[in-house]
Amino acid sequence: MIIFDTETTSLTAPEAAPIEQQPWIMEFAAIKVNARSLKEIARLQFLCKPPVPIPLESIKITGITNEMVANKPPFAAFFPRLQDFFVGERYIVAHNLSFDVTALRHEISRLGKVTAFPWPPRQICTVEKTLYMKGYRSSLGALHEELFGNPHEDAHRAMVDVEALHRCVIELRKRRII
Repeated sequence: MIIFDTETTSLTAPEAAPIEQQPWIMEFAAIKVNARSLKEIARLQFLCKPPVPIPLESIKITGITNEMVANKPPFAAFFPRLQDFFVGERYIVAHNLSFDVTALRHEISRLGKVTAFPWPPRQICTVEKTLYMKGYRSSLGALHEELFGNPHEDAHRAMVDVEALHRCVIELRKRRII
């Protein structure tokens, strides 16, 4: 099972928009866990330089600046490691799965490798699985607070969010929600 998150240059544009107008990944993080025990097996994290300047709004949300990624390789340089990390996994989990999968799919499409990527067949979106709790789509911070009574700190950096989501996944499994 892979629990992951992306930080991107923007939100997704309408699907009909050209691929160049879709968000670019600037940070990726994932924790691979045993699907039964949910114990961590491995991690993958990287910053990459998008081919467009990071908009001020994204900098404000994530804290990732153009200077931070100036000397980082592009997403394409990380593709082989990403591909190896995903091989053989049955489950993929993200808090807003449709966004993160779409962002990842756009990056992989730009490389012409969508069919070469080992997408896990089972997808779990914690936003969708917990929608009933409040009757609306809650943020990861709100879900963390609902489950543990304290807010998730330092949101919007990929590995910090993945670690918080991992805690939530463990609790959601205990409660038999996922």
